[in-house]
Amino acid sequence: MSSLEPRSRFHALRRLALVCLPLILSACAEDEAPAEVPPRIAYVEPLRRVDPAPEALRFPGVVESVTTTQLAFQVAGRIERILVDEGTRVEAGQPLAQLDRTDYELQQREATARLRQLEADLTRKRALLAEGILAPAAVEPLQANVVAARVARDSAQRDIQHSTLTAPFDGVVAQRLAEPDMVVSVGTPILELQNNQHVEVGVDLPETAALSVPLNAELQAEGELVIAGVTLDLHYKEHSTQPREGSRTYRLILQGEPPEGYNLLPGMAVRVRLQRPAPLEQDRPPRFHVPLNAIQTAPDGNHFIWAAVDGQARREDVRLERIEQDQAIISGDLAEEMLVIAAGGSKLADGQAIKAERRDQSAGTH
Repeated sequence: MSSLEPRSRFHALRRLALVCLPLILSACAEDEAPAEVPPRIAYVEPLRRVDPAPEALRFPGVVESVTTTQLAFQVAGRIERILVDEGTRVEAGQPLAQLDRTDYELQQREATARLRQLEADLTRKRALLAEGILAPAAVEPLQANVVAARVARDSAQRDIQHSTLTAPFDGVVAQRLAEPDMVVSVGTPILELQNNQHVEVGVDLPETAALSVPLNAELQAEGELVIAGVTLDLHYKEHSTQPREGSRTYRLILQGEPPEGYNLLPGMAVRVRLQRPAPLEQDRPPRFHVPLNAIQTAPDGNHFIWAAVDGQARREDVRLERIEQDQAIISGDLAEEMLVIAAGGSKLADGQAIKAERRDQSAGTH
């Protein structure tokens, strides 16, 4: 056998190996699937709309008496007693003053006696009518007289009741306008009574404030008593529609509950704070605030944010309105509660797969 035969066999096997090796490697590569890259975790926060804040307006005010009523007797006579002094707190129905009742009691006794006499006569004549001795025409005038006597008796009793002056409501006696032994006619003021169940505060509103403050039940207000620092919750009661003489102001009356332990008297100074609604911004697009780190800057200088939409990062162009500490105020084609990627936006690409996690949720799991 020639020595060249083994060598030629070796070269043949070598060529076969070189031909088969790529095929074997290719088959192995097809059997092994490439490893998937996991989606990037992105911490997100919901967009919050920026609502214009209401504005607080402050004005000086004064305590006013809610109801001041002059009390008078409904009958004439001589004042016998006045039972209260100025500053006395009284309750509804409490006696305040008394007239001399002598004349009214005499009238009442006389009316009662006459009524009894007429009723007795009527009883006798009805008996005679039943026996046929009297005709009905003789009894009818007496019946009318009995009715009139009853009215006179009731009127005399009412005059006795009206000789006592009582409080129509809970309040404070502000002023005594008469004294005992004075002879007064019907309607002569005797006492001035103030209602102390509520407190009223008057404010002079300038024209600019009257234009924008809601002059209705929606008005929010509070007052601070200057000398005591006590805060009062106030609400709208009424307002004038004509300016006050000598000034372009309109009178606003607020009402509230009086604080316990304090005597609020008319004329006391009050600092009044009114809430003016935020101005309407119909011509401006809605604005939102986002973390400052969420704002990205494009090469052309425009700003954008990354929104988490259906498991992907999506670019949203925005307008940067202003910066407030670590927050940015933005506007654009945005919606409230849209999830915004709060940080790491410089490493994202449009359409990149992400796994959105709320920042507050992630903080609670670590």
